[in-house]
Amino acid sequence: MTGTLQRFAFKIIVTFATLFFVDSAASQNIVVLFSDRQCPANPVRLTDPDVSELFFRTPDFPRRPTSSEGKRIANKLEAHITAFLEGAPWMPFQHTLGISGHEVSFDHPDEMFLVLAQSMPCLSEATADRVKKLLEAESLKTPPYAEQGFDHRSGRPRESYDVPPALRISGWGKANSALGVYAFWAWCHYAGKSAGAAHWDAIKTRTGSLLESDYRFDLQTNGPGKGEAQKLNGDLAGLIGLARLARLQGDTVIEQQALRRGRELLELRVNLERTNPFILENSDAATRKLHNARLSRYCGLVPEVGDALARLSADCGVRHLKSFREERNGWFLAFGDRFVGGENYTNPIHFPRSLFAGASLIEQLPAQQLFTFIDVPWCQGDFYFIERCTLALWADAGRPWNQL
Repeated sequence: MTGTLQRFAFKIIVTFATLFFVDSAASQNIVVLFSDRQCPANPVRLTDPDVSELFFRTPDFPRRPTSSEGKRIANKLEAHITAFLEGAPWMPFQHTLGISGHEVSFDHPDEMFLVLAQSMPCLSEATADRVKKLLEAESLKTPPYAEQGFDHRSGRPRESYDVPPALRISGWGKANSALGVYAFWAWCHYAGKSAGAAHWDAIKTRTGSLLESDYRFDLQTNGPGKGEAQKLNGDLAGLIGLARLARLQGDTVIEQQALRRGRELLELRVNLERTNPFILENSDAATRKLHNARLSRYCGLVPEVGDALARLSADCGVRHLKSFREERNGWFLAFGDRFVGGENYTNPIHFPRSLFAGASLIEQLPAQQLFTFIDVPWCQGDFYFIERCTLALWADAGRPWNQL
């Protein structure tokens, strides 16, 4: 009997030790392990047609839902945007993670312009008109391509819980990429507006260094936690928007510069997926730098880049995402128990956002499956909830594209 008890106790100790080390061996208890890390593929060189097809092909978001479940999601989208419009302006969203401190989201107009512009075709005419008026006014104060964003302490609180004023993070949001240029193009496109000379001059100034300076990105490391892959996604999207705006302005010089640099960045992004299977990175986005992680390479994805990764990454992107997603059942739940980020209480809001973007744009899962991943919003004016609804409705319509 004594020997049996000793063996039983030994098994318990081994089990707990194994669980601990699987969870913490990588660093700071961040859950990084998943099954499919073996998807090596040789890097590729892209051609001019690859880039031209990407840059001048845009999603055709649906005018009406095509299924009964789509109608339900469309109603949720309409109601959420209506509440956002009635309550604006809103503070950025502050989320307490746990040991990592706080993260602030929605503190820059690039995401606001992007998701609201993309949602307009899915809305009623009256609500779409209200969105147009809001973005028109915001474009005069805080255009999406600007570097400075919103005041962290100005506006109506978004959270469903009280954040004491003393705990509110001070300062202003700041753009981490050129995503706002794509967002500005999206607003012009879906609202039927012209860019205007003043906006075009400001955009050329904003993107000057992106076109002229060497672009540095290391495919073989995950960076020091500053979201380098997310910046790459945003800068690539910005170049897409810049090329389209340049064509509308008749500026062939800027258009060709954007296409040349865009080819370089698209090649980097595709080869990151093909050659580096370590999709989870440390993150410095919270107020404390330890015990935090993000799927940086799937943050800031726009449909054109996601579709390019689906077609050009030799299925590496699909396999990485599928394995990671399926081993974290419940990843889509708002404020769900943490699947990344060590000893925090909940996942950061960008975690389900990035997995949903990957599932929709790279894995290209069917709409009926995507609908099951749409949980309740995390807050008032949850831009990622708006994005999820819009992408799922687009999938429900068959993911149609328009050639510009």
